[in-house]
Amino acid sequence: MTETNSARIAVANQKGGAGKTTDVIHTGGALAARGHEVLLVDIDYHGGLTCSLGYSDLYYDTDRTTLFDVLDFEQMESVNDLLIEHREFDILPASEKLANNKNVQTLLEAPKSRERLGMALDEIEADYDYIIVDTPPSLNVLTDNALVATGNVVIPVLPEKLNANSLQIFAKQLGSLEPAYGDIDRLAIVCNRVERNAEHRDTIAEIRSAYSLPVFEIPKRTDLSQSIGEGGSIFGFDKENERVEDARALFEDIADLFDETFDKTPPAEVKA
Repeated sequence: MTETNSARIAVANQKGGAGKTTDVIHTGGALAARGHEVLLVDIDYHGGLTCSLGYSDLYYDTDRTTLFDVLDFEQMESVNDLLIEHREFDILPASEKLANNKNVQTLLEAPKSRERLGMALDEIEADYDYIIVDTPPSLNVLTDNALVATGNVVIPVLPEKLNANSLQIFAKQLGSLEPAYGDIDRLAIVCNRVERNAEHRDTIAEIRSAYSLPVFEIPKRTDLSQSIGEGGSIFGFDKENERVEDARALFEDIADLFDETFDKTPPAEVKA
Protein backbone atom coordinates (compact mmCIF):
# COMPACT_ATOMS: atom_id res chain seq x y z
CA MET A 1 0.00 0.00 0.00
CA THR A 2 1.31 3.45 -0.93
CA GLU A 3 1.03 6.27 1.60
CA THR A 4 -0.11 9.49 -0.04
CA ASN A 5 -1.48 12.87 0.92
CA SER A 6 -4.42 12.63 -1.47
CA ALA A 7 -7.54 14.53 -0.46
CA ARG A 8 -10.52 12.27 -1.13
CA ILE A 9 -13.97 13.70 -1.77
CA ALA A 10 -17.26 12.02 -2.64
CA VAL A 11 -19.92 13.91 -4.57
CA ALA A 12 -23.15 12.30 -3.48
CA ASN A 13 -26.91 12.61 -3.12
CA GLN A 14 -29.50 9.89 -3.55
CA LYS A 15 -31.57 11.98 -5.97
CA GLY A 16 -30.97 11.39 -9.65
CA GLY A 17 -30.38 14.35 -11.93
CA ALA A 18 -28.90 16.52 -9.19
CA GLY A 19 -25.75 17.26 -11.19
CA LYS A 20 -23.25 14.99 -9.45
CA THR A 21 -21.34 14.02 -12.58
CA THR A 22 -21.29 17.60 -13.86
CA ASP A 23 -19.84 18.83 -10.58
CA VAL A 24 -17.22 16.08 -10.47
CA ILE A 25 -15.99 16.75 -14.02
CA HIS A 26 -15.86 20.54 -13.82
CA THR A 27 -14.40 20.67 -10.31
CA GLY A 28 -11.82 18.10 -11.37
CA GLY A 29 -11.06 20.29 -14.36
CA ALA A 30 -10.66 23.36 -12.15
CA LEU A 31 -8.22 21.58 -9.86
CA ALA A 32 -6.25 20.12 -12.76
CA ALA A 33 -6.08 23.48 -14.51
CA ARG A 34 -4.25 24.96 -11.56
CA GLY A 35 -1.67 22.18 -11.64
CA HIS A 36 -3.02 19.57 -9.25
CA GLU A 37 -2.82 15.86 -10.04
CA VAL A 38 -6.43 14.70 -10.06
CA LEU A 39 -8.13 11.30 -10.27
CA LEU A 40 -11.86 11.00 -10.95
CA VAL A 41 -13.42 7.73 -9.78
CA ASP A 42 -16.72 6.59 -11.27
CA ILE A 43 -18.56 4.17 -8.98
CA ASP A 44 -21.96 5.08 -10.43
CA TYR A 45 -23.57 1.97 -11.91
CA HIS A 46 -24.86 4.13 -14.79
CA GLY A 47 -21.28 5.04 -15.71
CA GLY A 48 -22.27 8.60 -16.56
CA LEU A 49 -18.82 10.08 -16.02
CA THR A 50 -17.08 7.25 -17.84
CA CYS A 51 -19.36 7.36 -20.88
CA SER A 52 -19.62 11.17 -21.02
CA LEU A 53 -15.85 11.48 -21.23
CA GLY A 54 -15.63 9.04 -24.12
CA TYR A 55 -14.96 5.66 -22.51
CA SER A 56 -18.21 3.82 -23.18
CA ASP A 57 -16.24 0.89 -24.57
CA LEU A 58 -14.62 0.35 -21.17
CA TYR A 59 -17.94 0.63 -19.36
CA TYR A 60 -19.56 -2.09 -21.47
CA ASP A 61 -16.51 -4.38 -21.70
CA THR A 62 -17.24 -6.82 -18.89
CA ASP A 63 -14.58 -9.28 -20.06
CA ARG A 64 -11.82 -7.07 -18.73
CA THR A 65 -10.84 -6.51 -15.11
CA THR A 66 -13.09 -3.70 -13.86
CA LEU A 67 -13.63 -1.47 -10.87
CA PHE A 68 -16.09 -4.01 -9.50
CA ASP A 69 -13.46 -6.75 -9.76
CA VAL A 70 -10.81 -4.81 -7.83
CA LEU A 71 -13.21 -4.47 -4.91
CA ASP A 72 -12.25 -8.11 -4.30
CA PHE A 73 -9.40 -8.44 -1.78
CA GLU A 74 -7.34 -10.64 -4.10
CA GLN A 75 -7.53 -8.23 -7.05
CA MET A 76 -7.15 -4.84 -5.39
CA GLU A 77 -3.59 -4.26 -6.60
CA SER A 78 -4.91 -4.46 -10.17
CA VAL A 79 -6.59 -1.08 -9.67
CA ASN A 80 -3.43 0.54 -11.07
CA ASP A 81 -3.98 -1.22 -14.40
CA LEU A 82 -7.43 0.38 -14.75
CA LEU A 83 -6.36 4.02 -14.57
CA ILE A 84 -6.99 6.01 -17.74
CA GLU A 85 -4.97 9.09 -18.68
CA HIS A 86 -7.39 11.76 -19.86
CA ARG A 87 -6.01 15.03 -21.21
CA GLU A 88 -7.06 16.87 -18.02
CA PHE A 89 -7.09 14.27 -15.25
CA ASP A 90 -6.90 10.54 -14.73
CA ILE A 91 -10.02 8.39 -14.56
CA LEU A 92 -10.90 5.16 -12.79
CA PRO A 93 -13.82 4.13 -15.00
CA ALA A 94 -17.08 2.48 -14.00
CA SER A 95 -18.26 -0.84 -15.35
CA GLU A 96 -21.60 -2.30 -16.31
CA LYS A 97 -20.82 -4.95 -13.69
CA LEU A 98 -21.74 -2.35 -11.06
CA ALA A 99 -25.29 -2.36 -12.45
CA ASN A 100 -25.70 -6.09 -11.91
CA ASN A 101 -27.96 -6.60 -8.89
CA LYS A 102 -26.39 -9.97 -8.14
CA ASN A 103 -22.93 -8.40 -8.04
CA VAL A 104 -24.10 -5.61 -5.74
CA GLN A 105 -25.76 -8.14 -3.43
CA THR A 106 -22.55 -10.17 -3.34
CA LEU A 107 -20.64 -7.04 -2.33
CA LEU A 108 -23.24 -6.16 0.30
CA GLU A 109 -22.88 -9.57 1.93
CA ALA A 110 -19.06 -9.61 1.82
CA PRO A 111 -16.78 -8.86 4.80
CA LYS A 112 -15.87 -5.17 5.05
CA SER A 113 -18.47 -4.55 2.36
CA ARG A 114 -18.43 -0.76 2.78
CA GLU A 115 -14.65 -0.46 3.09
CA ARG A 116 -13.64 -2.10 -0.18
CA LEU A 117 -13.31 1.05 -2.33
CA GLY A 118 -11.15 2.76 0.27
CA MET A 119 -8.89 -0.27 0.43
CA ALA A 120 -8.62 -0.35 -3.37
CA LEU A 121 -7.76 3.35 -3.48
CA ASP A 122 -5.04 2.70 -0.91
CA GLU A 123 -3.39 0.46 -3.51
CA ILE A 124 -3.05 3.23 -6.09
CA GLU A 125 0.61 3.91 -6.75
CA ALA A 126 0.28 7.36 -8.34
CA ASP A 127 0.41 10.29 -5.93
CA TYR A 128 -2.71 12.34 -6.60
CA ASP A 129 -3.48 15.64 -4.91
CA TYR A 130 -7.21 14.96 -5.22
CA ILE A 131 -9.35 11.87 -5.69
CA ILE A 132 -12.99 12.76 -6.43
CA VAL A 133 -15.63 10.03 -6.50
CA ASP A 134 -18.84 10.17 -8.53
CA THR A 135 -21.62 8.11 -6.96
CA PRO A 136 -24.91 6.41 -7.88
CA PRO A 137 -28.24 8.24 -7.51
CA SER A 138 -29.24 5.98 -4.63
CA LEU A 139 -28.31 5.08 -1.09
CA ASN A 140 -26.73 1.66 -1.51
CA VAL A 141 -23.50 -0.16 -0.75
CA LEU A 142 -21.70 1.59 -3.64
CA THR A 143 -22.56 5.06 -2.33
CA ASP A 144 -21.61 3.94 1.17
CA ASN A 145 -18.24 2.77 -0.17
CA ALA A 146 -17.59 6.20 -1.66
CA LEU A 147 -18.50 7.99 1.58
CA VAL A 148 -16.44 5.68 3.76
CA ALA A 149 -13.46 5.75 1.35
CA THR A 150 -13.31 9.55 1.28
CA GLY A 151 -14.59 10.79 4.63
CA ASN A 152 -15.62 13.99 2.86
CA VAL A 153 -18.70 14.82 0.83
CA VAL A 154 -20.03 17.55 -1.42
CA ILE A 155 -23.80 17.38 -1.81
CA PRO A 156 -25.33 18.48 -5.13
CA VAL A 157 -29.00 19.40 -5.28
CA LEU A 158 -31.46 21.04 -7.62
CA PRO A 159 -33.00 24.10 -5.93
CA GLU A 160 -36.52 22.73 -6.00
CA LYS A 161 -38.59 21.86 -2.96
CA LEU A 162 -38.66 18.06 -3.41
CA ASN A 163 -34.95 17.92 -4.18
CA ALA A 164 -34.09 20.08 -1.19
CA ASN A 165 -36.10 17.76 1.07
CA SER A 166 -33.82 14.91 -0.03
CA LEU A 167 -31.00 16.57 1.91
CA GLN A 168 -32.61 15.44 5.16
CA ILE A 169 -32.73 11.82 3.98
CA PHE A 170 -29.10 12.01 2.91
CA ALA A 171 -28.10 13.51 6.26
CA LYS A 172 -29.64 10.51 8.03
CA GLN A 173 -27.63 8.15 5.83
CA LEU A 174 -24.41 9.95 6.72
CA GLY A 175 -25.34 9.77 10.38
CA SER A 176 -25.96 6.02 10.13
CA LEU A 177 -22.47 5.39 8.74
CA GLU A 178 -20.45 7.56 11.11
CA PRO A 179 -20.69 5.45 14.32
CA ALA A 180 -19.04 2.54 12.52
CA TYR A 181 -16.73 4.29 10.06
CA GLY A 182 -15.88 7.70 11.51
CA ASP A 183 -16.87 11.25 10.73
CA ILE A 184 -17.82 12.23 7.19
CA ASP A 185 -17.14 15.92 6.74
CA ARG A 186 -19.81 17.87 4.88
CA LEU A 187 -17.79 20.27 2.73
CA ALA A 188 -20.45 22.12 0.75
CA ILE A 189 -23.83 22.03 -0.94
CA VAL A 190 -23.88 22.79 -4.66
CA CYS A 191 -27.15 24.04 -6.12
CA ASN A 192 -27.13 23.11 -9.80
CA ARG A 193 -29.03 24.41 -12.82
CA VAL A 194 -30.16 27.50 -10.94
CA GLU A 195 -32.69 29.69 -12.71
CA ARG A 196 -33.94 33.16 -11.91
CA ASN A 197 -37.32 32.31 -10.51
CA ALA A 198 -39.04 32.49 -7.14
CA GLU A 199 -38.94 28.75 -6.43
CA HIS A 200 -35.19 28.51 -6.91
CA ARG A 201 -34.52 31.73 -5.02
CA ASP A 202 -36.68 30.70 -2.06
CA THR A 203 -35.33 27.14 -1.95
CA ILE A 204 -31.71 28.32 -1.93
CA ALA A 205 -32.55 30.73 0.88
CA GLU A 206 -34.04 27.84 2.87
CA ILE A 207 -30.98 25.68 2.25
CA ARG A 208 -28.65 28.46 3.39
CA SER A 209 -30.74 28.94 6.53
CA ALA A 210 -30.96 25.24 7.39
CA TYR A 211 -27.33 24.21 6.81
CA SER A 212 -24.20 25.88 8.14
CA LEU A 213 -22.22 24.94 5.03
CA PRO A 214 -20.85 26.83 2.03
CA VAL A 215 -23.56 26.89 -0.63
CA PHE A 216 -22.53 27.32 -4.27
CA GLU A 217 -24.96 28.33 -7.00
CA ILE A 218 -24.31 27.00 -10.51
CA PRO A 219 -26.66 28.61 -13.07
CA LYS A 220 -28.25 26.57 -15.82
CA ARG A 221 -25.76 26.89 -18.69
CA THR A 222 -25.42 25.11 -21.99
CA ASP A 223 -21.65 25.62 -21.97
CA LEU A 224 -21.28 23.19 -19.07
CA SER A 225 -23.04 20.36 -20.88
CA GLN A 226 -21.44 21.21 -24.23
CA SER A 227 -17.92 20.82 -22.87
CA ILE A 228 -18.78 17.43 -21.35
CA GLY A 229 -20.33 16.47 -24.68
CA GLU A 230 -16.92 17.12 -26.20
CA GLY A 231 -15.27 14.84 -23.65
CA GLY A 232 -13.90 17.26 -21.07
CA SER A 233 -14.54 19.92 -18.48
CA ILE A 234 -15.23 23.59 -19.05
CA PHE A 235 -11.50 24.13 -18.43
CA GLY A 236 -10.57 21.95 -21.38
CA PHE A 237 -13.22 23.50 -23.61
CA ASP A 238 -11.90 25.06 -26.82
CA LYS A 239 -14.64 27.69 -26.78
CA GLU A 240 -13.72 31.07 -25.31
CA ASN A 241 -16.23 33.76 -24.39
CA GLU A 242 -17.52 35.62 -21.35
CA ARG A 243 -20.05 32.92 -20.46
CA VAL A 244 -17.35 30.24 -20.48
CA GLU A 245 -15.13 32.40 -18.29
CA ASP A 246 -18.02 32.98 -15.88
CA ALA A 247 -18.68 29.23 -15.72
CA ARG A 248 -15.02 28.55 -14.99
CA ALA A 249 -15.04 31.12 -12.19
CA LEU A 250 -17.88 29.26 -10.44
CA PHE A 251 -15.92 26.02 -10.27
CA GLU A 252 -12.74 27.89 -9.38
CA ASP A 253 -14.59 28.95 -6.23
CA ILE A 254 -15.23 25.31 -5.34
CA ALA A 255 -11.59 24.47 -6.07
CA ASP A 256 -10.56 27.35 -3.78
CA LEU A 257 -12.63 25.82 -0.98
CA PHE A 258 -10.94 22.45 -1.48
CA ASP A 259 -7.43 23.91 -1.49
CA GLU A 260 -8.19 25.88 1.67
CA THR A 261 -9.83 22.91 3.42
CA PHE A 262 -7.04 20.47 2.60
CA ASP A 263 -4.22 23.03 2.83
CA LYS A 264 -3.01 22.48 -0.70
CA THR A 265 -1.13 25.11 -2.66
CA PRO A 266 -1.84 24.99 -6.38
CA PRO A 267 1.40 24.11 -8.23
CA ALA A 268 0.56 26.69 -10.91
CA GLU A 269 0.65 29.38 -8.24
CA VAL A 270 3.92 28.09 -6.85
CA LYS A 271 5.54 28.43 -10.29
CA ALA A 272 4.27 31.98 -10.58
